[in-house]
Amino acid sequence: MGRVIAGRYLLLNQLGSGGMGHVWLAHDQRLACEVALKEIVFRDPSEAGHEREARVARARAEARYAAGLRGHPHVVTVHDVLEHDGLPWIVMEYVPGAVDLRELVARRGPLAPAECARIGLAVLDALTAGHERGVMHRDVKPANILLAPDRGGAPYGRVLLTDYGISVQPDAGETRYTLTSVLVGTAGYLAPERATGGSPTPAADLFSLGCTLYHAVEGCGPFERDSHLAEISAVVTEEPRPPVRAGALAPVLAAMLVKEPELRISAVQAETALSQIVTPRADPFVRTQTDLGSQPPWAQPAPPPPVRWRSAGLRAAGQQWWREPAPYPFAGPAVGPRRAAGAGARRGRGLVRRGAAAARGRRGRQRRDGSAVRDGRRAREGSARR
Repeated sequence: MGRVIAGRYLLLNQLGSGGMGHVWLAHDQRLACEVALKEIVFRDPSEAGHEREARVARARAEARYAAGLRGHPHVVTVHDVLEHDGLPWIVMEYVPGAVDLRELVARRGPLAPAECARIGLAVLDALTAGHERGVMHRDVKPANILLAPDRGGAPYGRVLLTDYGISVQPDAGETRYTLTSVLVGTAGYLAPERATGGSPTPAADLFSLGCTLYHAVEGCGPFERDSHLAEISAVVTEEPRPPVRAGALAPVLAAMLVKEPELRISAVQAETALSQIVTPRADPFVRTQTDLGSQPPWAQPAPPPPVRWRSAGLRAAGQQWWREPAPYPFAGPAVGPRRAAGAGARRGRGLVRRGAAAARGRRGRQRRDGSAVRDGRRAREGSARR
């Protein structure tokens, strides 16, 4: 600390270490802002000149590949690459409050499947952007994924892919600075075809992403073993450990961890599957279903059918054949059909009796009126004879 690199960057403190060196927090004295500097470190001073040249070239390639993705929301921005004391330094974006995924899982435990799917979508977007430019990352793992606060205040809302140190562009015709005796990548996260010497492909990066998401949701890698050699052997010959916490993410992980690259899920299919976990798709028929609690007044349930009263009295009195029970003027227990039917029959019989009495009264009046008429006629006839 306290060193000034290239007469401009003042080293403040070390942020972390990787396979190729250290990452420092530095102050840019020219622009008065903080940046991250990646230092290339040779742990063995007696390294062969060819390997030393290869590592320096890889650092320059990392800066070049990452700079090609500058502006991508899920890739750490590379500002510059410079040389100091004969070694390259990479000037990168400083992400305050960032923590890598490996450290976060170690600190807080496994993440929820939906949160892992969200992280997977962001990393997949960054990988796809690189693949479209012909750049393979080749070292996707939890330690190379940074989580940082976003503008909305979410503590881990921002997801960034970093460390393009061993990236490669197969179709660029460039010299590959990788020793044939060194297996490029991280044991336990390599795709089987890469572990057996195959060429880097987008499918291999997707396999590594599947291993990374498995680690995030389960707390350990799918091929985690006691040694690197055992992990590489497990990647090639064994199936991943069955997940127990993955939930809806489990079938997606299984599709990403298929051994054969031609049978592995594609990036587009993975994006669709992860998106459905982050934002579950609604049932397409839900919008057309009617909520019975919010029906309009005209859609209320139909009233029960009327009770059919079979009463001879009602028929005799000329009443309606279909008749609903008449309301009772008192509040009491509900009247059953049998009781209501009996009441209707009694009312019918009363009407019949009253109708019969009225008829008898009319007939009596008619008889009396007829007798009076006859008596008057006889009296007039008798008077005429006299």
